[in-house]
Amino acid sequence: SMLLFSAGTGKTMVVDCIFAYGTMRAEIDRWNMIDSNCQHLKAKACGFKLYQEYSLFYPFATKTCKDSDVIEGSVLHWNDPVVFAHKLAGYDTIEGYSEDRENGLYQRIVVDVEDENRQIRKAYMYIQDQSPEYIEECFAFANGDWLDSTATEHFDTEKKRIDQAARKILGRHGPK
Repeated sequence: SMLLFSAGTGKTMVVDCIFAYGTMRAEIDRWNMIDSNCQHLKAKACGFKLYQEYSLFYPFATKTCKDSDVIEGSVLHWNDPVVFAHKLAGYDTIEGYSEDRENGLYQRIVVDVEDENRQIRKAYMYIQDQSPEYIEECFAFANGDWLDSTATEHFDTEKKRIDQAARKILGRHGPK
């Protein structure tokens, strides 16, 4: 189910890349999806912010439409369209995305990403549409890079602080 994309030009474009910013990034590949046939480059997407809930091990992107909001990641591509379709289906499963379901964990959209060679590529990206109230409770990656060591340290410090506060509350009111 490769999406043919017509951006008002009458020309259709095949979307044959995936933009990954969290556990699917080429540097991490937590799900062992990247093989020797995968071409991956560093890339960025504008108009999105990156957050993470403190109790979870993965981040989520949300759309802001502001050019100054940038997320860093990898653009993943497989030359063989059959292999690509198979990988896309695999990532859909990982991300809890289903074309016929509104309420999956992530939505899948098509975005323009700029790769490290300054090429603009059409790519699938998984995002979440979260309420401002929920987002306020999450950690924001200011520079949009999930692997940024300063951000990771801040996240860990904040998480410890939250866990300690929770333990205090539970300690007072928890089961004896």
